[in-house]
Amino acid sequence: MYKRFFRKKNPNCPKSEIEWIEMDGREYYRFKRQPENRGRYFIDLDDVMLEAAKEEYVEWRKEKNHSNYLRKWSKGVTIISLYAIELEDGCNGEEVVPDITQDTEDNAIRNISIEYLRCALALLKPDDFWLLYELHLAEPRKTLRQISAECGIPVTTLEDRKKRIFNVMKMKYEKIPYKSQKSQQ
Repeated sequence: MYKRFFRKKNPNCPKSEIEWIEMDGREYYRFKRQPENRGRYFIDLDDVMLEAAKEEYVEWRKEKNHSNYLRKWSKGVTIISLYAIELEDGCNGEEVVPDITQDTEDNAIRNISIEYLRCALALLKPDDFWLLYELHLAEPRKTLRQISAECGIPVTTLEDRKKRIFNVMKMKYEKIPYKSQKSQQ
């Protein structure tokens, strides 16, 4: 296959006014070796070598390196759709291959725990619920100092109240009969 080499007549001209000069392989290699041409960049498009701006060259080089990386690591790997696999019982691959990122038992336990916590929060006194809400659930969350400034209640009093509320919530939470092993760690 015959490769063609093109350089810009004036490397600093705008894109709309580019004039190309075609070279053969020997002229190209002589051109590239000249010290005054060191800052000129060429993109290899298989059958054509084309001069480009530095930004274009850098972007092309990134894509080329990424493509080479993917090609290197994909040798011996075949990608097929899970839908392409059909078993004797009529199931496809998606129905048979387990999703290891999902733990159904833990998700169910987590959902039960969240529901239990919602119920426990609903049973709190309105002032206690408001304090927990402002500290942990609101967007944006507030600090004890901010709440103290708003309400005129000393920070130490709010800290004691928060500890008391958490102790009550902890005692109620420990009574949950089923907890996931992950939540206990």
